[in-house]
Amino acid sequence: MKKILLLAMSAMALMGCSKPKQLPPQEAWQKFCSVIPSAAANIMTDRQQGVKEADALEHAKKIPDQHAQQYLESLIKEAYKVPVYLNNDQRQKALDAFTQGREQECLKQTAQNK
Repeated sequence: MKKILLLAMSAMALMGCSKPKQLPPQEAWQKFCSVIPSAAANIMTDRQQGVKEADALEHAKKIPDQHAQQYLESLIKEAYKVPVYLNNDQRQKALDAFTQGREQECLKQTAQNK
């Protein structure tokens, strides 16, 4: 779960928190979306390792950007609809399926929320 928080915080730092150059909102979200596949992988890994949904959601609440927080919370809720698998191959398939296409999905959703 800490990996999710670190990835999201890193993404938020890329979203214009630095003083020298503030990114336009669209470019900031493109940067945010570029780390979403890694965040999704971490979320599903936590799910498959038995981390409780409430704990994962609590970590997401620490994200300062409201839109990013809501997006990560939606990923967490989606991941927790997937059963926990005991077989490593099934776990890997769940992880692969959950991360596939996440960056494009994030970009698409961001464009719809304009």
